Amino acid sequence: MDTQPRHCEFCDEFSGGTRNSFAEHYHDEQGGRTILETNGFKVVPSLGQIVRGYLLLIPRDHYCALADLPAELLWELEQLKKMLVGSLRSKYGDYVLFEHGARTENSGGCGISHAHLHAVPLSAEKDLLQTLRASFRHQQISGISGLRGIPTGCSYLYYEDVRGDCHVFYPTFLPSQYMRRLIAERLGVENWDWRIRGREDSVLVTGADVSRILRDVPMISACEK
Repeated sequence: MDTQPRHCEFCDEFSGGTRNSFAEHYHDEQGGRTILETNGFKVVPSLGQIVRGYLLLIPRDHYCALADLPAELLWELEQLKKMLVGSLRSKYGDYVLFEHGARTENSGGCGISHAHLHAVPLSAEKDLLQTLRASFRHQQISGISGLRGIPTGCSYLYYEDVRGDCHVFYPTFLPSQYMRRLIAERLGVENWDWRIRGREDSVLVTGADVSRILRDVPMISACEK
């Protein structure tokens, strides 16, 4: 586990603090946004939804990037993401997943240094794989556990396409919220910046809808805390 920085949005939110973006916009009407908890992770609707069904899978403890997680947590994350995508496909369609593993100061990022995996509904015809392969050095891995093979301190971009194939890219630098911008462009959405979106009803709707779907999933007990 990495040393927690002076202020972390997610650590503050998970501890019940109020110095975070969710509390700023939603605390008066909803005490928290956690949909599902496992031993190692929390699942929450993303701020700046772009599209309903947009989730974040976040380690409960502070790590800089998913590649820094111990093997047992990456295995748990593998089971969790498979369960979520499989359970939610009937409502939201196919999903892509990504993480900008910003492990160095000059590698860009979204301003949150706590690892998190984005899970975003996206149709096959809008998949970003070919765009990413044309832009960055590419490596395909067998699963998210393959992130353990990335050298310590090396930044990366992890992407899982609509077929479930897992890829690692090695950009020198990514602008803030690079992947959110690409997805927003594919979907024809102008507002991609989660930091300026303010309060969104779609955050609460996604939280309620996903919670309701997961209550009816028989295997959910295998993933719950």
